[in-house]
Amino acid sequence: MPKRNPNSLLRNRIFLYGLLFVSAIILLTIVFFRQKPLEYYDKTEYHLGTYVTIRVSSSTMSPVTLAEAAMTEIKRIDDKFGSRNNGVIAELNRTGELHDIDKETSFLIRSALEIARNTSGAFDPTLYSLTRLWGFDDASSKKRIPSDKEIEDALGSTGFSRVTYDEELGYVSLVDGAMIDLGGIAKGYAVDMAIAKIKSLDPEATGFIDAGGDIGVIGPKYGNRPWIVGVRNPRGESVQDVLEYIYLYDGAVATSGDYERFFIENNVRYHHIFDPETGFPSRSGVISATVIGKSTMLADAYATAAFVIGMEPGVTFLPRFGALVLLVMEDMSIFRSPGFEVYQEK
Repeated sequence: MPKRNPNSLLRNRIFLYGLLFVSAIILLTIVFFRQKPLEYYDKTEYHLGTYVTIRVSSSTMSPVTLAEAAMTEIKRIDDKFGSRNNGVIAELNRTGELHDIDKETSFLIRSALEIARNTSGAFDPTLYSLTRLWGFDDASSKKRIPSDKEIEDALGSTGFSRVTYDEELGYVSLVDGAMIDLGGIAKGYAVDMAIAKIKSLDPEATGFIDAGGDIGVIGPKYGNRPWIVGVRNPRGESVQDVLEYIYLYDGAVATSGDYERFFIENNVRYHHIFDPETGFPSRSGVISATVIGKSTMLADAYATAAFVIGMEPGVTFLPRFGALVLLVMEDMSIFRSPGFEVYQEK
């Protein structure tokens, strides 16, 4: 039997070990990159009368670019639809009518009126005169309890029936001195549009946008985990004081509470969510209303309506419109509409 060359055996062993070493390096690299979690980038600015935070990650492009594009979209909507700015709604309130309104404005007005009808006016986009009267139109405005006469006069110019809207003609008008405020719907809409902007740039991006408690999901955490949203204790000392948890892979959640904007006089809490019938802050027995919906715009508007409706039978109809409700009552008891509990399972 011929003897093997020792040098040849050594070379073969070196080659084999080298091949195994390179294979191990490649395998470890693949495992490292597969297991390495996505890094999230946070961007926070003040728009829509609140702080807006965008948390986003992408495996294909800079999350900074995505966050900046989304924030630019939010600022655009705030400038256009804010009641105190020089946008289209401010112009409508000044002139009382608008002709040839663009499709976006038409969509928002149509949506606001549709939700008002669905909730029998519990959500009403014409309460700006009341908001301003009580001093809740701006953080710097003086908060006060108006006289009964002032409230009666303000109520004379509220009610969504005072809005005339013709979609085909692109025409909207306000009668009897009505003033419109789309703040209860535009904030959620801005979140939806910012998410759409991110998705147009990277359909696989993940993260969420939080506009003062109106939260829209861009995509699941790390691509396959739910985002955990805490329902704040309305009487807690901080935002970390949480009553319930919600788990979201997609969709949106919004909360309306009497702890967001309020003042206390003679041991009575006066907040910014008004009962359209009385002109006073709503006294439905609710101190916090949280709604889960497919869009942030709908969750935002229906959370306001749920707060005003309270435990009346009407709140049980909101799931028909894609709004699942959790109410925290004055005695800290909790009501959930059927189906809400699905989003509280890990």
